[in-house]
Amino acid sequence: MRKIVLLGSPVAHSLSPAIQNAAFETAGLDIRYEAMEVSPEDLAAAIATLRTSEWLGANVTIPHKEAVLPLLDEIHPSAVQTSAVNTIVNSDGHLEGHNTDLEGFVRDLEANWKIPVDARSLILGAGGGARAVAFGLAKKDLDLLLIARNEPRAEKIAEDIRRKYAVEITTLPWNDESFAAATGQCRLIVNATPLGMAPNDETSPWPSDVHFPPDAFIYDLVYSPRETQLVQQARQAGLQALSGDGMLLNQAAIAYELWVGRPAPRAEMREALDEVLERPRIRERLNVQTEVRDA
Repeated sequence: MRKIVLLGSPVAHSLSPAIQNAAFETAGLDIRYEAMEVSPEDLAAAIATLRTSEWLGANVTIPHKEAVLPLLDEIHPSAVQTSAVNTIVNSDGHLEGHNTDLEGFVRDLEANWKIPVDARSLILGAGGGARAVAFGLAKKDLDLLLIARNEPRAEKIAEDIRRKYAVEITTLPWNDESFAAATGQCRLIVNATPLGMAPNDETSPWPSDVHFPPDAFIYDLVYSPRETQLVQQARQAGLQALSGDGMLLNQAAIAYELWVGRPAPRAEMREALDEVLERPRIRERLNVQTEVRDA
């Protein structure tokens, strides 16, 4: 049996084992995916173990997505752009780091919304999820507006994007004035913060007294609950809105294909994801979101 591991802290909440093991079983592959709690001081030893032949690779989640970079032999351009690794592929002891968040987001967005050529996008947050989203949208030549509590991190994202893409990108502080200023400008709004995530699912990043931009598409990276407060607000305003389970599925499928070199059984992975999201007490269990970080 070959093995793949999720490295992070915490990892008990992760849906990845259910999704990936369903995929391996469907494909008849003798591969087992497991989650392993790894502290920062034990990360280097855990990465060294991956070089042995029994390991196909790993997923990496918080707090190790950036710390793992110098421990690998090669960094794929997807991880260079985002300055974070969430997938490791072991090729005869040679470890290559990838990031599937960016492509996972773009694929799901394009499957559900036709991206206008002249659109401007608003991203809420400045963590790892926001960075992946920002680079994915900049690659599509979309101008960007970032509203974040962590203004230095938001400006770092903006600086890095300006060095690579000829798009306009602006950062604003997290206050009602910034949200109001964005209402006439943006066609796409992406929440890349944990606001609205179970068990605090009565919260929303969008101020209740600020109108959404007309005809905007709302994308919430949070996937538990299935319909977040932000998604509800948007739909009540007559707008299209989507939660982040599609991004989760896409980034998992891309990782699967990197490990095994064959198309992922997406239907079975979707079925496994839907099943685990509908389990009793899922809101209590999912108190951490791996793909969504700092506001």
